[in-house]
Amino acid sequence: MRQGIGKFLAVAVTAIGLAAPSVAMAADYVIRASHSEAPESPLNKGYEVFKAFVEGASGGQIEVIISPAGQLGSIKDGLEQAQAGAIQLAQADEQTLDSFYKQMMILATPYLFGDDEEARQFLASDLFIKTNEAMAAETGLRMLAASSYGFRNFTNNKQPIRSAADMSGIRIRVPPSPMSLAMVEAMGGSPTPVPWEELYGALQTGVVDGQENPIGVIHDYSFFEVQKHLTLDNHQLGLNSMIISEQFFKGLPVELREIVLTGAQMAAATEYGERNYQARVVTIDALKQKGMEVTFPTPEEAATFRDAVKAPMQDYLNKELDPAFVKAVYDEIDAIRAQRRALVE
Repeated sequence: MRQGIGKFLAVAVTAIGLAAPSVAMAADYVIRASHSEAPESPLNKGYEVFKAFVEGASGGQIEVIISPAGQLGSIKDGLEQAQAGAIQLAQADEQTLDSFYKQMMILATPYLFGDDEEARQFLASDLFIKTNEAMAAETGLRMLAASSYGFRNFTNNKQPIRSAADMSGIRIRVPPSPMSLAMVEAMGGSPTPVPWEELYGALQTGVVDGQENPIGVIHDYSFFEVQKHLTLDNHQLGLNSMIISEQFFKGLPVELREIVLTGAQMAAATEYGERNYQARVVTIDALKQKGMEVTFPTPEEAATFRDAVKAPMQDYLNKELDPAFVKAVYDEIDAIRAQRRALVE
């Protein structure tokens, strides 16, 4: 009798196991997401939060498949694939998005934002929302959310840089970006394009005196070995954004669009929280321990950097973009600063 019961249970369990796949319903929608960073990176942790929230909140209607570490190609490749509908979600950064929609170059403008909070408020402004809608209509790519991955900062071997005047005569490696070249020139420095692959050697041999990158890059690529001074001038915002195929997004029911948008905002908050702590505490301390002298400009000193480059940047942007749009952006930033100042006066 016991053998009969055991046999019955074994058959029943087998039957349940065979039936399980038919019980677990396939998702109605699949989001294939691509990004360029490592699985352990803050960015990927954000994507994992996105996946967990979207799949859970949608009750399994949406499945999210993440391909990290450039498995599907470069950042530009991912955006092109999202545009073509081959995937649904892709990473963008401030250096790449403008090649798809030119007005987005505004996000890479040196000293446009004084800090992360100014950038967050600008991205939530009516002006930027309209710009994002225009990009979606023209290119088929929509920004869901964005997160700062740190500002670019100057390092050099000559002297501490506390104000724009201290840049005079210093040879600074810059990427092949017209705005980066104009920025260093406006402060009296000598901008010198050097390929990324040759940068460490150029610093080591004195081909250039300094360079500019986010703090995490300065640490991770051991520039502290060949650079003495770090200035936290925060001249250019590094911005990771989650870009979705507009066709896919608009094809979702409204309630699922809300879930996807909320998930993207949660992902951005996750990435920002970890990167902000790393940049302002962990990495700064590590660079100090490795011998770098860190300079924190005062508000008055920081203003000299912004004042030196504002006119050249606006001239360049006015040649590349609609001057009315450029003026509207600067006016929006000024309004954000005035509102924040009013809160403490």
